[in-house]
Order: sequence, then C-alpha cells, then structure tokens
Amino acid sequence: MDKEELYNDPHTEENKEEFQIDYAALAAKLWSRKVFIILFSFAFAVLGVVVALQMKKKYTVSVTLAPEVQGKNSGGSLGGIASMLGMNSAIGSGGSDALNITLFPEICASTPFLTNLFDVKVTPYVTPKEIREGAKPGRPISIYKYISKEDEPKGWFATFKESIFGKEEKEKKNKKVNPAQLNRKEYGVVGVLSKNISADVDKKTGITTITVTMDDPQIATQVADTVCQRLQEYIINYRTKKAKEDYDYYRMLADEAHKKLVKAQAAYAVSVDFDRSVILQSVNSEKQRLQEEASLANQLYTQMEQQKEMAKAKIQELKPVFAVVQPATMPLVPSGTSRKMVVLGFCFLGFCLSAAWILFGAEFIGKFHTDLKEKIKEQNETEEAEKLISD
Repeated sequence: MDKEELYNDPHTEENKEEFQIDYAALAAKLWSRKVFIILFSFAFAVLGVVVALQMKKKYTVSVTLAPEVQGKNSGGSLGGIASMLGMNSAIGSGGSDALNITLFPEICASTPFLTNLFDVKVTPYVTPKEIREGAKPGRPISIYKYISKEDEPKGWFATFKESIFGKEEKEKKNKKVNPAQLNRKEYGVVGVLSKNISADVDKKTGITTITVTMDDPQIATQVADTVCQRLQEYIINYRTKKAKEDYDYYRMLADEAHKKLVKAQAAYAVSVDFDRSVILQSVNSEKQRLQEEASLANQLYTQMEQQKEMAKAKIQELKPVFAVVQPATMPLVPSGTSRKMVVLGFCFLGFCLSAAWILFGAEFIGKFHTDLKEKIKEQNETEEAEKLISD
C-alpha cells in the first residue's frame, strides 16, 4: 500500500478520530468545576504563604581573584601565572608543586580551613531605619557562635529542661579546635560553612571566584573578605615555607658564626695586649694562629650573613601576588527564589493538581472503586455457590 492509499484508507481516518483529543470538552469540564479549582488553588496559595514566611532571606557575595602576572615568560601571561602560583602541572607545563591553583575549591572546603574561620568576628547588619526606631547596632560575634546560635535567647523548652536536669557545663571557649576530633556542634558548623562557601577556578585564565551565601548581607560580605584573605595567606605560606625554613637555618648559622667571631676576636685582642714585650717565636706563632682564627671566623660570618640575606630575598621572590578584581560588596537584594515566586509556584501547583483530579483522577478512582465492588461481589457469589455445593 503506497502513501496515497494509506492516507485515503477509511480505517486510518477512524484511528485518527479515535486518538484526537477534544480540547473543547476538557475545557468545558474544567469550567464546570471552576469553584473547586479556585478553592484548591487558594488553599495551596495559603500554604505557599506559610512556607514563604518560614523562608530565610539569603544574600550572596562574590569575590574575584586573579594572580598578578610579572613579565612575560616562555608561556606568555599564562606561563607567568603558572610559574608564580605553581599551576604548571595544571596547564601542562610540567610543574612539580603538589599544590596548584586548581585545588583552591578543595582548600576552601577542607575541614582545617573551615575550622580556622570559627574565631572570625562578624557584625550582624542593622539598617539605619531600625536604628532610628530604637534598635541597637549589631555587636561583634564569632562565626561559630553566630551559626550555632549560642547567644540567642533560650526557648521555653530549653529553660524547662534546665530547671529539671540542671544546666549543662559549657566547654571552654579558649580550647583550640581539633579538626580531627570535632564534636556534634562543631561538625554542624563546619557543614553549614562548607555548604555556604564555595570557590570556582577558571583553569584557562587562573581567575578564582569565591562565593559566600549567608542570611545576613553584612556577615556574608565580611566572611567573603576573610575567606579571600585566608586563602591568599594559605597559598603564600605554602609557597614560601621552604624559603622560610632556609632563612631560619642560615640565620641560626649566622648567629653561631657571630658568636665564634666575637670569641676569636676577644682571644686575639687579649693575646696582643699581654704579649707586646714578648719576642718569643712560640708566642708570635700563637698570636698568628689567633689572628687567622679571627679572620676565618669573620669570613664565615660574612658568608652566612650573605646566605641569610639571599634566603630573605628568596621569600619575597616566591611570594605569590593576587589582584582582587571584584572585592566583596554588601548586597542590597537577597538572592535565590523570592517569596512571591514561592507563593505563585504553590498556586500553580494547586491549579495543576485540581485540574488533573477533575480530568483524570476522579474518573480513575471512580472506575477503580466500581471494579473493586464488582470483584468483591463476584467473590462473594462464588463463595456462596461453593457453600451450597458443599452442603
């Protein structure tokens, strides 16, 4: 059968009419139950209002960092970035550093890095209007206390619990947090920080974007600025660690050489002062030996001082430099889904569910209920027949 015969086949036309949807009938069915749809949608809208009121506003702050390029290396500007920050291996230049710029997200999400933020002081934001109305300005509080809500007033349940079981002994605040052994509250604070702090690295340009989301705009700004500074300090300490160790070592050697020089010069001076009238060869030999020791100690001290200064210069040479392209700025508008969109979303969900129930659900449930009754009736008739036969 060719295409023309298939198109003109009456059975094909019947199938087309069978599967055709009557949109007018569906619309009429919905319109006949418009009161139910409106009430159901309104109920979901009220539920959406309740959910929206329970939602906390979230504010997002982003900071953009770029490694500063110092001159043109063999790889151009990208090569300069790689040579300074140890990302040669990340871009295929064969670097040997274990830590490179591509690991910034893992560093920001690591437990030691996040626990170091516990003691950072932040100040909740109070609007000028609230201050004019009598509100007190926000007072500094640590990140740990702010997230764990230690300073918030206790509810009736906590007060009742204390009256029955007594007050719990608080842990010492000066205790240093051990990242390997966190208690339940510390672990929860680390989880909140890990969820709300992120870093994204563009491997082609080396630009790092740090994003912080908090329920207070000023705290989000302060945390973003602190994370930016701590990340730079982390990388600087890693990159200059070996040079600092070398500097400390040469400084120790220079101090020891200086002590030996002072001792040798003192011995030679004493020999010269007390042996002026002596012309014995043995005395002259001892004097010459002390002079040579003083000269050798002076040379050693000079060399150690030079090595110390070179190591000091090496620290500055290896110190990476970051350019803050976009600093932390306090946001004025909350991020994420607005409360209006939540209410509209619930209202739309209520409309869709009510329409689906009218078009398909009620009919399906009714048919299912009817079939269930028929099957129960058939089963009862079968049982009665079997009972009569057995009698």
